[in-house]
Amino acid sequence: MEADFFIFPRIVIMRTRIANKPSVAFVRASLSTQANLPLEAWLGRRATLYTRLADGGESPRTGLIHEAYELGSDGGLARYRVGLVPWTWWLSQGRHSRVFQERTLVQIVEAVFADYAPMASWQWSDEVSGFLAQARPRSYCVQYRESDLDFVQRLLAEEGLGWRLQEADASPGGHQLVVFADSAAQPQDPSSAQGGGLRYHRSDATEAADSVLAIGATRRLGSGRLTVLSEDFKTRQARSAQLPLHGGGGQSLRELYEPVGMYAFASAQEADRYAGLMAQAQEAQWSPWQGRSTVRTLRAGTWFTLTQAPQLLTRVWHAGINNLPVDVRAAAQAQLGAAPAWPDASAVAARSTWAQAEAVGYGNAFEAVDRQQPWRPVLADGTGARLNPRPTAPGYQSAIVVGADGSTGGSQEVHADALGRIRVRFHFQHDASAPAAQDSTWLRVAQRYAGPGVGSQFLPRIGQEVLVGFLEGDIDRPVVLGALYNGKGEAGVPATPGGTSAEADTRLYAQAGDGRPSAQANLAGGHAPAWHGAGGGTDNHRNATALWGVQSKEWGGAGHSRLVFDDSDQQLRLQLATTQAATQLNLGHLIHQADNYRGSFRGEGFELRTDAWGAVRATSGLWLSSYARSSGPAGEATQPSALLSQLQTLGKTFSQAAGTHQTVTLAAHEGVGQANHSKLIAEQAPLQALLTSVKTTVPGTAYADAKGAAAERSASPGDDRVPHTGDALLGLAAPSGIGVVAGQGLSWSVGETLTLASGAGSEAAIAGNARLHSGQAIGVLAAAVDGGQTQANSLSLVSGEGALDVQAQSDEVRVQSKEGLKLISANAEVELAAGKTIHLAVAGGASVTIEGGNLTFACPGTITVQASKKSFVGPVQQAYPLPQFPRSSCKSCILDAARQGTPGVLV
Repeated sequence: MEADFFIFPRIVIMRTRIANKPSVAFVRASLSTQANLPLEAWLGRRATLYTRLADGGESPRTGLIHEAYELGSDGGLARYRVGLVPWTWWLSQGRHSRVFQERTLVQIVEAVFADYAPMASWQWSDEVSGFLAQARPRSYCVQYRESDLDFVQRLLAEEGLGWRLQEADASPGGHQLVVFADSAAQPQDPSSAQGGGLRYHRSDATEAADSVLAIGATRRLGSGRLTVLSEDFKTRQARSAQLPLHGGGGQSLRELYEPVGMYAFASAQEADRYAGLMAQAQEAQWSPWQGRSTVRTLRAGTWFTLTQAPQLLTRVWHAGINNLPVDVRAAAQAQLGAAPAWPDASAVAARSTWAQAEAVGYGNAFEAVDRQQPWRPVLADGTGARLNPRPTAPGYQSAIVVGADGSTGGSQEVHADALGRIRVRFHFQHDASAPAAQDSTWLRVAQRYAGPGVGSQFLPRIGQEVLVGFLEGDIDRPVVLGALYNGKGEAGVPATPGGTSAEADTRLYAQAGDGRPSAQANLAGGHAPAWHGAGGGTDNHRNATALWGVQSKEWGGAGHSRLVFDDSDQQLRLQLATTQAATQLNLGHLIHQADNYRGSFRGEGFELRTDAWGAVRATSGLWLSSYARSSGPAGEATQPSALLSQLQTLGKTFSQAAGTHQTVTLAAHEGVGQANHSKLIAEQAPLQALLTSVKTTVPGTAYADAKGAAAERSASPGDDRVPHTGDALLGLAAPSGIGVVAGQGLSWSVGETLTLASGAGSEAAIAGNARLHSGQAIGVLAAAVDGGQTQANSLSLVSGEGALDVQAQSDEVRVQSKEGLKLISANAEVELAAGKTIHLAVAGGASVTIEGGNLTFACPGTITVQASKKSFVGPVQQAYPLPQFPRSSCKSCILDAARQGTPGVLV
């Protein structure tokens, strides 16, 4: 031991072990001439233990002092014990929680080692870069409540890498960590290299060289096959690999199933690669060699040759004793007593090792594997559950959703990929200066329902707190389970810490109204529920936790859409609403609502409203009815069907009456274009066709059957049939009446017939002009039903102001009556003019004929002329102006009608 202030006359034992744990050297001092040495000053200092070799040289082992004990003294002699460790022991003292994303194994390990500079010294063996070329960067790697040593060992073991320690005088700790991939490429033990191998020979003080004293093979029964399986959610495929293992024994097939977790492999080739590494690690553990020797240069991670059988050392236990005189050792033990037991009693591999050291000053025990057998580290967790166990996530974690730059705020509100995944930052990622402080992989978001092109979709937004679970407890496989509120609603109730008194202040709540929220924020300043229910009572928000549902928010604005369920007693309400054009569907107990505020009463029932444009479309038909139907099929229209039957009867009655009275019959009853024809049903007139379509029933067993049967328009009854219109009809029905009101114009446009019918009276009151245009005939029939007349005149045509003009522009005008016919002008004359002849006659044969320039009186009886004066003068000719009627069609009218698609007939 290099030290100028004390001596260690006796080295009891030192232990080195490859890969799994830091190498530790225990040093025991049996004698010292100084007591009360400054032990604390030794901690962390570099120290070297030299072992004298057979040829007189020295074999150094350098480490850092991590513990020192004064085991006892009698004033003249003192006993000490000092522990040496490599710098990797410091890794076991650091425990972190952090995330690495899209980092290679080398980058992750070097980031961990960098925290221990300048003490840390390491190098990668030359073959490592080529070996890791097949390993892709780790998309997401978490160190959670794990020591840096355990974390690094786990990652190296997963990639099949081991490590060893070698002397490096230029390093701060005097040694260096070497990470290797090929165990066969490691250096040979110096004694083996110098002597062309190690002798298998007894040990004696007279021997000139160290030798192997005993060696034997160990064989353990293992599995015969290794299977790995991982499910990939992107490809919806399971990737697996199976490899045979040389586990020995042929009695049965023993399969080793390694649970590697979800989406562990990117391809089948990657699964085969990692399965191969696991297989090599297993097989190396089943066939080790164990031995004892006096070779003082043995180190774990080097190899030696014994009778043409090269072996790789995996563990070495060293025991050494200084050659003090026997009487000095006996005197020290007599004065100080027996030395205390070692803190790690398992470090002594066998009693024979210590006995060998007692006999010749040095002995060791070792474990090795055949050099041709690839060696890979295995981290056994004691349960056999994993070859390389990862930390198990202890329950759930909460995290904050972050954006593309890792921030929790900004103008962007949603950051997601094509798979609906988000990125988060866990609370343990607190060190913003660390390179991985804001790293997060894409996390899937669990949905209430998810399927191929179907399901619900909810994406937590940037800044929201979410609850994260872990698949199979794997810390590297997080999934978002939902979002969390981290604020609370307030109700003006002040805090009373320590029992201090305070008065409630609800002035802000009183400002809330039907159209304006107030005091909607929360005291905690976090994300409070949209409807927190903390403001019950009339002087608050009148919301006693009765509201629940879903509310969204537009990106970068205050607009939102919501589905609100109001479970207030006797005031049940459902609202589907969006602030876009104030569009809402309100059902039940209708009230005003301004965010958390429940406003005044508006009515009962339902309301569908919008400030923009609206449309209701039903391809197969639509009924709007105010007839109450507490049960029965949805398409049942019993009352409207009865009214349509009355309409059909009424149309038949008055069409027959019109024919009897020689006026125009009803096309809706008789047919359009031809008898018993309509566009709805080619074999039926419009009224009958409408009634037939309304009375249609279809099978209620399957939708496809019903859709096909609707076109048949069958009215067959049956328990398995339901009402359904045979055509795409729009029906309006109400027991008390229907009001159609328009602030400007009301237009009716039909392609075939328009029938207006009523069981009693029909009126048309027009404040302006009334125009009735027809491409064909217009028939007006009054008093067609006996007893139906209630006025003095059956048909009254009156102009209250202005002229009454009746014309037949291409034919004759007939004015006929069964009784009398009166033409009366109260204040002016009555004029009769004709282009050819005016003929007045009575049934008795008397007549007056005015034709051309002649006036002819004819009578079978007497002509009586009564006048006070009679004058006959010469002839006078005076032309009477007759009206000029159009003789051709209105071409501009026809063109306008054609452009507008208005039906018409040329006459």
